[in-house]
Amino acid sequence: MALEATLAYLHVMAILTWVVFIASTTALAREDWFNAAALVRLARVDRITAIGAIAVLLSGAARSVWGVKGLHWYLDQPLWWGKVTLWLVMALVGFGASRRIQSWRRTLAAGGGLPSPAEIVAVRRRVFAASHLMLVVPALAVCLARGIGTR
Repeated sequence: MALEATLAYLHVMAILTWVVFIASTTALAREDWFNAAALVRLARVDRITAIGAIAVLLSGAARSVWGVKGLHWYLDQPLWWGKVTLWLVMALVGFGASRRIQSWRRTLAAGGGLPSPAEIVAVRRRVFAASHLMLVVPALAVCLARGIGTR
């Protein structure tokens, strides 16, 4: 039971980290007050967001493999696959935004200018979309934990 509790704790902490930093990324990517300092901060927060996303994946995989129910149980559950699919979609959407943000940081460091307001808005929309997909995952998790929709 201690292992299960530890795995659950690590997974929840990873999720909270990802949520906090994806929200911070969205907040920082505002074209109306975007400047060089905001871009540097945004790039740093974006890296932490990526670490949070990877931590969610790894801690979730650890729970699935070493948790009480075991991997074979999870592999048979459509809701678990829904959670995995949503993570993948969020990660892909976030990866596209992250590539742009890191590109802007490199351009700025090389003496270039800031991105256009339209580029900032496009990245913000991507991150915003990913963060809103995240709202579905807890509903799937709650149902899965309580045996609703399980096999």
